[in-house]
Amino acid sequence: MKKGRWSIVYGLWSMVVWLGAAYADDTGMNLEKIIVTPSRYEESYKNSTVDVSVVDQGEVAKSGATEITQILETLPSINILNYGSYGSTKSVHTRGASSSQVVTLIDGRPVNTPRDGETDHNTIPLNNIERIEVSRGPAASIYGANAVGGVINIITKSGKEKMFTEVNSKAGSFFTFEGDIAHGWKPGAFDYFISLNRIESQGHRDNSDYEQSNYNVKLGYDINNDNRLTLETGYLASEAGTPGRNSDPDLDDRQEQWKDYMDLTWEGACWQDSKVLLKIYENLDRLEFIESLSPLLSKTTNQTKVYGADVQLSQAWFDIFRTSFGVSGQQNYLNSSASAKHDYNFKAAYIETELTMFDDDLTLKGGLRTDDYSNFGNRTSPSASFAWWLFDKIKTHGLIARAFRAPTFNDLYWPKEDWGVFGGVEGNPNLKPETATSQEIGIGTFVFEKAEADVTYFYNKFKDMIAWTMGSDFWWRPTNVNRAVTKGTEVNLNYQVTDSLKLNLNYTRLSAIDEITNKWLLYRPRHEYKGSINYNLKDRWNFYLTGRYLSKRYTTDDNSRFLENYFVADASISYKVTKHGEINLTVNNILDEDYQEEEDYPMPGTSFLAGVKISF
Repeated sequence: MKKGRWSIVYGLWSMVVWLGAAYADDTGMNLEKIIVTPSRYEESYKNSTVDVSVVDQGEVAKSGATEITQILETLPSINILNYGSYGSTKSVHTRGASSSQVVTLIDGRPVNTPRDGETDHNTIPLNNIERIEVSRGPAASIYGANAVGGVINIITKSGKEKMFTEVNSKAGSFFTFEGDIAHGWKPGAFDYFISLNRIESQGHRDNSDYEQSNYNVKLGYDINNDNRLTLETGYLASEAGTPGRNSDPDLDDRQEQWKDYMDLTWEGACWQDSKVLLKIYENLDRLEFIESLSPLLSKTTNQTKVYGADVQLSQAWFDIFRTSFGVSGQQNYLNSSASAKHDYNFKAAYIETELTMFDDDLTLKGGLRTDDYSNFGNRTSPSASFAWWLFDKIKTHGLIARAFRAPTFNDLYWPKEDWGVFGGVEGNPNLKPETATSQEIGIGTFVFEKAEADVTYFYNKFKDMIAWTMGSDFWWRPTNVNRAVTKGTEVNLNYQVTDSLKLNLNYTRLSAIDEITNKWLLYRPRHEYKGSINYNLKDRWNFYLTGRYLSKRYTTDDNSRFLENYFVADASISYKVTKHGEINLTVNNILDEDYQEEEDYPMPGTSFLAGVKISF
């Protein structure tokens, strides 16, 4: 890192120390908050050995965000690739890892589609979210394949003892309308939560219109104080125009999608100091791409089904030692009009041990998972990590781990296209998984009651990365030929200036190099600066302002083209008219920045959504 970059890191660190010294009082940061993502059971944030960001439903509501990726892109080391339009794919990169190398969970249920390894985050309604936990860094020793860059776990709402109903309605630019209703209650041992969501928009480009309907139900039953059953199900239907590149637009192609899921979970305790998790789930995803070539009509249908189960038993011993044992299994099916029917499955077993010493000031964890895939065999994922508190105010943490990404159905079975003497393109059923070895080390400070800061250095070495290459027969096929190294530094500062004013600043410096070509990996910015200000006035007005700066990103393997750096700011204002009623306004890209996150797919200029929220 150049001297100037170290100056930035030092300056940010010095600022939080000065602010903390100036304004410290009795309202401290909550180090005892409960998180579940790192180990799949509830544990204190204080004892977590990995870097975790938590965004609760209050912060989601104050942000004025309309899509979950707008929340994620404010967090350290997360970069969103956005095709610009409502309903388009928005890929999440973490620490330089691709979106298919980041596992997304909803209440612990994996939702990455086996078709391409991606997650359509914006099909998850914001009014369903209780909180979002983002664990950066590898987590394959617990979650298996694809948890190379981290885990995003979205915890949804449940019914409460006091019945509640919330109705939201918004309208704004590009003839956009959003409406949703959520209702829940817990009249006794039984509870329920129901939500309905509808989005319609004409989009900011020709043929970028979008409509989506989303229905979700969550039922819970407390068997006793220690055991609980939860059943979740939902259905989504959407239709979108696919305008293609700005330089060569396609004004008649369409895309339709249907999703449904079922998730049955038992969380409980069989005996003292034990925790049991049993989950059985099913995901269905059907995607239809309709290409209109008048007078002909071409439609491609791809449907994936996933059936899975997870079982975990965790046991504490003598208040200082915990062991967790788990088994997982999954069956994946593809039914495609282009690449026929295919399937694969895996079975896995894992163990994690945790030792706490010196009055909980030192936590040591070790994990090991083995996965047996029907299409490429066994993979083992070990990990070791620690968290060490000094003087109850300074936290050091470190991790070393190995992880892997399984080839997707698209990688394995991309439909064969014969171009004659010019070769062709097809998938490769003989692919091996990508592998990664990762290390990280960090230090955080909670010296001052209202300020917390963390600096983390990470290093990831990727091998056998899947790349599409042309052989001597002029055919393009994916092969395990690439190697890469991503490394960098994260700085994250949270500061509660007063009870009404909260600030966040974070910075990520990334190096992402292809070791074969010595070129920069695509769409990885070297620098990301992000910040947010949240101000609440007399518990009626709430002002929320976010800004992010990304440096240039290369768009070709030879680094001959790149996207320019950009700065984008968004703002949200809400006013409580009554105890149960609120009006709100969100303005995105308030500076009307002309920018792109995916080459040749322009992002919207200044746009707004104004609405009303009623809760009772």
